[in-house]
Amino acid sequence: MQNIKAEVSVKFSNSRTAEIFFNTLQPESLNGLTDRSSVLMEQMNDSIRFVIDAKDITAFRATLNSYLIWMRMLLSITLL
Repeated sequence: MQNIKAEVSVKFSNSRTAEIFFNTLQPESLNGLTDRSSVLMEQMNDSIRFVIDAKDITAFRATLNSYLIWMRMLLSITLL
């Protein structure tokens, strides 16, 4: 089976917010959620680029959902 690879870019209102999200999420990308997927993160001014590489669709979906949930949680905290 072929790996699944996707790139997702998230744009924030400013570079400081992108930096906060990047610094908060980066440890997860360095440690890895599972041996079935990996995430490369890169901050570019006011956006973050995520490159997800997974061995199968289930691992891809789980990894993407994890990052989306973490970002949603961070967004709700920063809006308080």
